[in-house]
Amino acid sequence: MGNGTTVISLGSDYDTPRAVALEAAIARIDGVESVEFNYTNNKVTVKFDSDRVSPGRLKAIVMPEKKHHAR
Repeated sequence: MGNGTTVISLGSDYDTPRAVALEAAIARIDGVESVEFNYTNNKVTVKFDSDRVSPGRLKAIVMPEKKHHAR
């Protein structure tokens, strides 16, 4: 089992309901061990099994959300 951690920035002033929904979506991915949203710096920290999920897949889930928020 490979251990990995990635930190993804969501930009400034990210709202709480969307952060909770994003945390839940990431947590459902097979291989994700933990997800933590830092409301101070608007970053998501994800610990995962690198044999089961890639950082690219995690970022692919976050990026549309980040783009939606920027509008």
